[in-house]
Order: sequence, then structure tokens, then C-alpha cells
Amino acid sequence: MTAKDQDGKVVHTERRKYENWNLWFEGRKEVALQLWDITATANINLGLEPGEPDTTTNVVVLDKDTKSVTVEVKFMYEHTPDNWETIKTVSQTLDVFSSDKYYPSQEK
Repeated sequence: MTAKDQDGKVVHTERRKYENWNLWFEGRKEVALQLWDITATANINLGLEPGEPDTTTNVVVLDKDTKSVTVEVKFMYEHTPDNWETIKTVSQTLDVFSSDKYYPSQEK
């Protein structure tokens, strides 16, 4: 994720990696071959499911003259170590309004 102001200056960047694997723990079912019986285990999924959104709130301090910020997010897949393929890119421009009219400066 990269956020740039109206002049193209990067104001925030972040990269998050989701692991595509599951953890299996022994469940409470008593069977002869517990580790081989999938119904006797408990699945804990640590991945991001297809089509399932992830939301995060980032607070970024901007310069006073910033009028807009364009946020670009890329969802990428690492098919082999260090070989990434872009699956989807989403970009949105947000207008920035100064809070000065609500909180006037106390400087004199």
C-alpha cells in the first residue's frame, strides 16, 4: 500500500504478508489413529481467504498544504520465493480538508 500526496510525494507506505497455510491441532475426538483422521483434528486458518477483505486504519500526519492523497493497494501472490505477481490493484483519491477552521491556531 502506498499513499502519495497531490505532488506525488510518498506520505505513507506499508507492506503486509499473509501466509497461505493452516495449523492442525489434535481435537477432542477419541479415535485409534487420531493424527490420520481429519475429523479428529481442529483447523486454525492463518491465511487470508479469497474475496475476504482485510481492513486497517492508518493515521498519517500530513503537511499543512496537502490537498489530496491517492492510496494505491496491490494484492500480490508470491508463487515462488521472491517472485511476485500482481493479482489486483485498487486506487482511490481522497480529498484532504484542514482542521484549522475547527481548531484555530493559538499562536500570536
